[in-house]
Formats: sequence, structure tokens, C-alpha cells
Amino acid sequence: MSRIAVVSDSHGSVENIRGFLKALGPVDALWHLGDHAEDAPELARILNCGFVSVAGNCDPFSASPLTYTVEWHGKRILLLHGHTVFGRQHLFYAAKQENADAVLFGHSHVASIETYEGLLMLNPGSLSRPRGSKGPSIAALTLTDDALDAELLFLNNL
Repeated sequence: MSRIAVVSDSHGSVENIRGFLKALGPVDALWHLGDHAEDAPELARILNCGFVSVAGNCDPFSASPLTYTVEWHGKRILLLHGHTVFGRQHLFYAAKQENADAVLFGHSHVASIETYEGLLMLNPGSLSRPRGSKGPSIAALTLTDDALDAELLFLNNL
């Protein structure tokens, strides 16, 4: 079993991650979905894990790729920010082109979990600048050889 912390849109503010430590528990990796992808090493240091990051629209000089496909516990997961893909249908097709079991994306600053035709579509929201009343958010992804489960965590609810 693996537990992954999924964050997006940190925009240079990493301190909120400390509020999620207890709810997250130990994690095996951090996946940063862009907009200040350079925050990923510091976030990973706080979480004591490795990381992967992709570039967002606020990362014009980032060395991170625009998309990245991770294979973990037999699952294929497409990571992207979302600014180059317009709408859920395009996210779905981008994931299907990668034979992905899930697509993880940010950009909107609105947390959501959906399943569409068997594809998990996860947006962790924003670590620092959320839209909506639920406050800063991240996602916890749990992977086993048999399952891929996601949970949204909101700082205001912890």
C-alpha cells in the first residue's frame, strides 16, 4: 500500500501543509500539480518523502514537464496542471491516450473527485489560494494492487 499527498496551486506558500500532517499520516510521495512547482522540494522535505512535479501556467521557467505519467502499484496516473486542457472531456481523452487509470489536475483552485467511465479525475484544489468556502485543500491518494482511492482534505475541517 502507498499513500501519496497530492497538491496543486501552492503559489509560493508551503506553510499550510503543516496543518495537514496529522490527517495525512506518513506518505510515500508528494505529487505537485503545478503553479509554483518549485515549492515541491520544500513540501516534500516537510512531509519527509520524495516528489514529482509538473509545471502550471505560473511556472514559465520551471524544469518540470507539462505532463507526467506515473506507474505506481500497477496503476497509470496522468499528472498535469490543467491549463492546456479545456474541460473534463479533454482531461478524459488526455488520460485515455495515456492508458491512465486516473488523471490528477489543478488550475481551477476547486477541489473535486469524480469518476467518469471508470477513470478517476482528481483535483486537490489549492494549498494556498482556494476558491470556495471550504478553505485550503489537498488530496490523499491511496494505492494498493487492487484499488485506487482518493480523499479530499480541507484545512478548515481538520
